[in-house]
Amino acid sequence: MTNFVPNMYQGVVSKHKRANFIKSLLIAISVAAGSVLPASAQIYYSNNLLQAGDTIVKRILPKPVSDSDYVATHYTEIHFRLNKAELDIEYMDNGLAFLHLDRVIDSLGIENISAIEIISQSSPEGSLERNTWLTEHRSEAMFTYMRRVFPNLKDKISMNKVTESWENLAQYVAQDPNLEEETKNKILDIIDSQELSVAAKKSRLKNSLGSNPKTGNVYAYLTKYYYPVIRNAGIYILHNVEPVTAFNMDAEKPHMEETSTQTQNTIDFQPDKQPMPQGKPRKRPLLAVKTNLLYDAFFTNEMGWAPIYNIEAELYPTEHGRWTWLLEYEFPWHSIPEKHQYFQILNLQFEGRRYFKKASNHSGHYLSAYAGANLFDICFDRQAGHGYQGEGFGAGLGYGYVLPLGKKPNTKWKLEFFLKGGAYMTFYDPYDAGNPFAGKYYYEWYDAPNLFIRRNMIFRWLGPTGVGISISYDLISKKVKEDKDRTLDK
Repeated sequence: MTNFVPNMYQGVVSKHKRANFIKSLLIAISVAAGSVLPASAQIYYSNNLLQAGDTIVKRILPKPVSDSDYVATHYTEIHFRLNKAELDIEYMDNGLAFLHLDRVIDSLGIENISAIEIISQSSPEGSLERNTWLTEHRSEAMFTYMRRVFPNLKDKISMNKVTESWENLAQYVAQDPNLEEETKNKILDIIDSQELSVAAKKSRLKNSLGSNPKTGNVYAYLTKYYYPVIRNAGIYILHNVEPVTAFNMDAEKPHMEETSTQTQNTIDFQPDKQPMPQGKPRKRPLLAVKTNLLYDAFFTNEMGWAPIYNIEAELYPTEHGRWTWLLEYEFPWHSIPEKHQYFQILNLQFEGRRYFKKASNHSGHYLSAYAGANLFDICFDRQAGHGYQGEGFGAGLGYGYVLPLGKKPNTKWKLEFFLKGGAYMTFYDPYDAGNPFAGKYYYEWYDAPNLFIRRNMIFRWLGPTGVGISISYDLISKKVKEDKDRTLDK
């Protein structure tokens, strides 16, 4: 990851103050428990902390609001996994970043901090709508964490959202020595264009940049080394006393180049010597199980509660794709012979589903196509014991909506509403109970017994074939590495 040093180190005093152990432990527990930390705080007090890119980068950060109002600004950056808004202490150097943030606040003293601003942003890939959602939730995650861990600062904390950070991407590209000038100019022209829509810019970056001798595929290079860096929440701490840090910066801080208006900070990396770290593998949903609550609540007058037992499995081939595959099995098998009550069905159904949006965590609107077959024995006629026995098959289309249950975008519990319609054909035989009833039922046939042909009647249906409210749970997960599941930033 690219390493850069913000203006927070202007006028740094190398006075070390040990952070309170209990507060540091609270941070570690909060992050490990999945509390609302934005997932990527990275502080720049060492030359080798940030490893997301392997190029020479100059990061230009805004100066403090006013030199007369503030002596210095401390800056900490938290990075997020692709398409995630939760804080992850194990991602990149987040663990060190959160610890450093705690120590900086301890060193300055809460009473000397004038303001804390949280600025979050996303990398410019995927839909703008989704990236806006991610940016807002990343800000809220960091905001909630800061207010909980530092309650005395809650009135001084504010949020600001950049959404897609095109400006940062342009800065990185302009300063990258591995890109040819022609390639740089092409990228910057796309970013700066006033005529292209945001979607058009993303499409051109993805499809028109080609390859570079030093980097290979240019778009893949950008998404590997720069997009993770700008997928972050930055925390600015402004204070009105001489800044004191918990670390000795004198021997560690990188060289800082001054310009007349801004501070530029440069860290050197070589792609062939310092590849992007993979970190620990994480898990992504692979298989969900669900049940239709309406079927589970089925009721008849004679039987009472007679649930249509059902289970369905949904396979997620990719983490951020639109397509999923489902297998449904229904198996009610109820009978009360003395009342001529039989409700016995075995139904197997396959379904393909396409969600409207990519990287939606398999939620929201979807369309589906299904096909299935069943066998049945159904009789609810208490008086004559008139029922039907047969086999059938059908196919059709469906529409539904999946609602995540919980505030986290990667929640395992979901509620689903759906409606299906299509064609169904069954071959069946009607039957009646013997009179007087001696435990036997007889097919309706008025010809010689040796001429009887089973399933000699046909029923066809075109219309609604299913409705439901299902609850689902992501049961099985698969270990993946971050750089292998990079499709959209959310």
